[in-house]
Amino acid sequence: MRSDATANDRPLPDEQLRDMLYLLKLARYVDERLEALYRQGRLPGAIYSGRGQEGTHVGTVFALEPRDSLFPTHRDLTAQLAKGLDLNRVLAQFWGRIDGYLRGRDGNSHIGDWQGNKTFAVVSMLPDGYPVACGIALAYKRRKEPHVALAICGDGSTSNGRWHESLNVSAIHKLPVVWVVNNNQYAYSTPNPLEFSVPTIAERAAAYGIPGVRVDGADVLEVYEAVREAVARARSGDGPTLIESVSLRWRGHAGHDAAKYVPKELLDSTMSDKDPVARFEELMLADGAIDAEGVKEIEERIEAEFKAGYEFAQASPFPVGDDVTKGLYTDDGYWLSEPSHDGGTGS
Repeated sequence: MRSDATANDRPLPDEQLRDMLYLLKLARYVDERLEALYRQGRLPGAIYSGRGQEGTHVGTVFALEPRDSLFPTHRDLTAQLAKGLDLNRVLAQFWGRIDGYLRGRDGNSHIGDWQGNKTFAVVSMLPDGYPVACGIALAYKRRKEPHVALAICGDGSTSNGRWHESLNVSAIHKLPVVWVVNNNQYAYSTPNPLEFSVPTIAERAAAYGIPGVRVDGADVLEVYEAVREAVARARSGDGPTLIESVSLRWRGHAGHDAAKYVPKELLDSTMSDKDPVARFEELMLADGAIDAEGVKEIEERIEAEFKAGYEFAQASPFPVGDDVTKGLYTDDGYWLSEPSHDGGTGS
């Protein structure tokens, strides 16, 4: 269902399209509320906005099956919510409470739920999710399991040796993995021309003998269709695909960064013309997949869910000292001690 599509060539049924709109709007609302609470001094820790890049996150994850695995970064909370993470537990983690996915430990940026939603806990040293995804994909292949691993990183990570090693190994062994690069056009403050000398990241795939695809990250359906094809290719045994999803984040690297290095004209035009949430909502309305009342119901549902999640987080207990070793694995793969609360067990 592109901008020139008709009802007969929608890529998904209306119900799933409405689910996609819900996830896009949920991501935008959560991002805006967390930033507001952070600015008010009511949210501890740091925030890493993904506003403006919701199309990449939702379109990517929508193409995965439940038992496929996701390897996100600290900026991919939207993708994790789309993968099925519970908003209540996510917010509990943001406020350092025991009901969070990591039992309130390790801050609010390293969320994951490997046992429940096959979402690997975020690692700060990017792109460390890439080599781990390689290993998981190798395990899927050796076990003859019909699953796919998908890892996300930013454009800055493509200058790291681990990124190239991961692509090389996955290509050699035709691993069931999909590589997504969320090209923000700025690696913190470094623009693309100072990051790499080739015109696009996608064309780097040719050096490894795998397909490279470049998509508009503001078009959630274009992202979805590209990732769906890559996932199908990986699942059938034909190996990895590199997908470059181009967008521009509306906020800086973190809450403290005003992103003054981004030209104001570029940011203004992007926010006006390449808003993935507004663009998809307009398309849905124009195509008759939803009406204004349906949009209102989604927005009211999201507001209620965030309010409930915030209250859940504030009511959740703080971790206690003797909880520090609970929910951890030993080197031989056994629990060091079982969690004593209904909170998460981490990854």
